[in-house]
Parts: sequence; C-alpha cells; structure tokens
Amino acid sequence: MNVQIVINTLQKKISELTLTNVMLEAQIADLQTQLNTITEQNSNENALDGNENQAKEIEHSSSGSDDFHTP
Repeated sequence: MNVQIVINTLQKKISELTLTNVMLEAQIADLQTQLNTITEQNSNENALDGNENQAKEIEHSSSGSDDFHTP
C-alpha cells in the first residue's frame, strides 16, 4: 500500500510540474514577443532619427556658403 501512495504522490507532482512548465513556456513566448516588438520599434525609431539627422545635415550644408564661388 505504501508503494501505491508514493506512486500517486509522484504522479501528482509530475502533473503539477508539467502544468507549471507549460505556464512558464507560455510566459517565455509572450516575453519574447514583447521583446521582439520593442526591438523592432527601437530599430524603426533609430532609422527615423537617422533620416532626420541626415536631413538636418543636408539642410545645414545647403544653407551655408559653399566653397565654389563664381567670379
């Protein structure tokens, strides 16, 4: 009878751990999705910032005097 109790206890623990594992895997998947979204947003923002900086550089260089003077 004691062996059956041990088996039942172990089966219960295995079921609990399996459920915990599934829940943790779901959390990991959710966190990975969130991280990928944040990374993609940051990448897009950096690309936009780069384009804005490039546009500002072009504006500053075109508004300044150029080195080629015509006589």
